[in-house]
Amino acid sequence: MKKLREKLKRVPSSPGSYLMKDKEGDIIYVGKAKNLKHRLSSYFARTSIEEPKTHALVQEITDFDIILVNNEVEALLLERSLIKEHKPRFNVILRDDKEYPYLRVDLQNQWPRIKKVRRRKNDGATYLGPFSHVSQLNAILDLTFRIFPLIRCSEHYFANTTRPCNYYHMKRCLGPCTLPVKEDLYKGMVRDAIAFLQGKNKGVMKALKEKLLAASESEEYELAGRYRDQLHALRTITQEQNVVIKSIKDCDAFGIAHDQDTLSLHVLKIREGKITGKDRFIVPMPLPHLAEAVSDFLLQYYEARFIPQEIILPYDFADREILERALTEWSENRKVSLTVPSKGQKMRLVELSHKNALYHLEESLNKRAKEKIRLQALQDKFQLDEFPLRIDCIDISNIQGTAIVASQVCFLGGRPAKDKYRLFNIEDSRTSPDDYWAIGEVTKRYFARLLHEKECPQLLVIDGGKGQMAAALATLNHFPDLKIPIVGLAKNRIRYSDDEEVRTEERVFFPGQRDPYILKEGSPVYQILTQIRDEAHRFAITHHRKRRKGVLQKSVLDEIPGIGPSLRKKLLAYAGDIEQLRNMSWEDLSKIPGLRKSVAEALFKKLSSY
Repeated sequence: MKKLREKLKRVPSSPGSYLMKDKEGDIIYVGKAKNLKHRLSSYFARTSIEEPKTHALVQEITDFDIILVNNEVEALLLERSLIKEHKPRFNVILRDDKEYPYLRVDLQNQWPRIKKVRRRKNDGATYLGPFSHVSQLNAILDLTFRIFPLIRCSEHYFANTTRPCNYYHMKRCLGPCTLPVKEDLYKGMVRDAIAFLQGKNKGVMKALKEKLLAASESEEYELAGRYRDQLHALRTITQEQNVVIKSIKDCDAFGIAHDQDTLSLHVLKIREGKITGKDRFIVPMPLPHLAEAVSDFLLQYYEARFIPQEIILPYDFADREILERALTEWSENRKVSLTVPSKGQKMRLVELSHKNALYHLEESLNKRAKEKIRLQALQDKFQLDEFPLRIDCIDISNIQGTAIVASQVCFLGGRPAKDKYRLFNIEDSRTSPDDYWAIGEVTKRYFARLLHEKECPQLLVIDGGKGQMAAALATLNHFPDLKIPIVGLAKNRIRYSDDEEVRTEERVFFPGQRDPYILKEGSPVYQILTQIRDEAHRFAITHHRKRRKGVLQKSVLDEIPGIGPSLRKKLLAYAGDIEQLRNMSWEDLSKIPGLRKSVAEALFKKLSSY
């Protein structure tokens, strides 16, 4: 601490961000300050800190770095970037950016398409989202394509087709692939679709009415008919929504509830007086600084989302004006207001959001209590030295020895931690599959990564019996620095006695014990172990099917003379996959660019028997 106080004397009284480090040099907390010297002094100049969480942070700090900036807004934005890069464990982390899809529209393209993507990139395209519910997103997209006749096929198919697809005949596409369509007309429809997806229905309706009138006056009756159909479909959909508040145009209303360790946030999205969506989040709150936690959350939340003109909050905090300026900058200087209402309709919206946030907090706490009971039962039954906060499970999936895949899933506090899931592709030249060998290969890579990450589970479950467990234990012997309890979980088996089906129980094998532990169906231990085993199996099978599909596509096409790696790639890009190729008629197949007639005949014959 003396060394830190000496370093503190050289810190300037300037705005900036700071990074706290532990003895390993890892960044454990990132903060911002208008006055760095004053803020850092609050950590190191005190003789005692009463708050246990803050005290725990300070006890781990062995060094710090600072980055000077020009003003508080820059400090706020820099803090967000550093949190995103380092993910310090004492900061509030919104872990949803990689979970939910976006909609991407590239208006720089001659014929823009609305596409679902998993990552947002700085490529000049327009991104909408992320969308927290995939089924809800698919429904919204379906409505969009019902209203606006936009292109859905791939760029390759679009460039090589000779006739419009069925969507054109269903009046769901203008058919610009083969028909003369004005580029400005099509891009105008794309912009209307974007506005619709953003909930700006009134603006879209007004624009469609103006286009309908202009087309009628210029006697472009076919075009006017299209605008009429779009307007009718949009009115029908809009009438199904209920107006909740007429005096508010576009805003997000936040409700916030918390206990000592958990922050619950609920967001109501209001667009043109209607509730068009909601988001909810339960995030750990490592430190008791509620205002800082909310500020960090809002920055992370709006980094990848549409920012409305008004954000309604339940209470004020010191950084509100700075955050307002930062969000305004992100909105290309379109004024963003963070308001704290004391009465009226906005206050009622905040209260409604708060009720939802409180409900989900209570639900989360109840689930956590139940998970703790299950994990405590597991510790007691298995006599584990440590409480099993983290449990990993490894499963091997192979079908006839092809495309062997292993999955490793992780449960934290009894719940899936999907950011810690891993997949292992195993190449095996043996003539027959060997699960024991595969377990050895996987656990060797798994244990090596644990050593690097310095984060070990309190229990490792191997899907299988005594042999699979023994293979994992043999590998663990080569890693003496790791002390991890390992068990084998064997599925129930079916056998027949006097022509009657007899199902055995699920069994757990322990090192050094001959007889397994029989899991009582429905018990807390049974629930947690079978849940994590089934999740590992699901994760492995999902990836395994993708690998098998790739292997199958490669093997079928490689059997046909004249199809090499380059042509195979073009065929799959043109059709999408082997199944689409198989469903093509001889006429369509023979028209594929670059495919000779003799090769097309061989391909058609092969796929017909496939």
